[in-house]
Amino acid sequence: MAASLQMAALLSAPSTPINPDKLRFGSIPVGRKVSNLIVRSDGRMMTGGFSPSARGGILIPSAVAAKSDAPASSTSSKPGHELLLFEALREGLEEEMDRDPRVCVMGEDVGHYGGSYKVTKGLATKYGDLRVLDTPIAENSFTGMGIGAAMTGLRPIVEGMNMGFLLLAFNQISNNCGMLHYTSGGQFKIPIVIRGPGGVGRQLGAEHSQRLESYFQSIPGLQMVACSTPYNAKGLMKAAIRSENPVVLFEHVLLYNLKERIPDEEYICCLEEAEMVRPGNM
Repeated sequence: MAASLQMAALLSAPSTPINPDKLRFGSIPVGRKVSNLIVRSDGRMMTGGFSPSARGGILIPSAVAAKSDAPASSTSSKPGHELLLFEALREGLEEEMDRDPRVCVMGEDVGHYGGSYKVTKGLATKYGDLRVLDTPIAENSFTGMGIGAAMTGLRPIVEGMNMGFLLLAFNQISNNCGMLHYTSGGQFKIPIVIRGPGGVGRQLGAEHSQRLESYFQSIPGLQMVACSTPYNAKGLMKAAIRSENPVVLFEHVLLYNLKERIPDEEYICCLEEAEMVRPGNM
């Protein structure tokens, strides 16, 4: 099965923007494509269209592009609402918790503290401690608990305080989360989302700053996505929660405060569609 890995870096070569066709994911329109690289089980890679904003020879995601030459009042007249990336993750999660009572969250400090980066802020008050569950500092244990919950029909979101700590749960993610559907002969589905931040910056220690995409892409059965703007952060969160497969959602700490105007109406992003940030040779 395909695994999708988003390329969310700022790349240094000018390119002509491509205006992608409108997509449809189920019955919900998607206004733009998601920034992923699709890696199939046979080793082939696929990419799709892109629409970056260029400034000074550097490709910048649309959420980062400067708007200093626009009138100060122009943004207020546009449809939609502005959110930071971590707020967009929360909004997508909250909408899915409203829609589906099977959706639950577990992890260290995700409850009334709201998570280390406040992605789950306010959710414990709204949904209660049984749907937003604080766990001990035991990644292997609570990741296994999330996998077991998914096997029984729930749709858990497991938050790693940072991606480096999820190395402690690598056995659960590899041998159970990714493979159990196949080793059980299709008896079980594992509709779980494993998410968390990583990447260098903010004076974090080395063990807090790792990017583990290359580790997880070797695990059969996992889908991987990484958000790069508030728009696709929300859309990917919602799509990952609705997926019947285990999805690992990668976030970067330096992108949490990106701001972008996103639609008021509901939308989700397709996990299998790729947005190419820059064309190249493979």
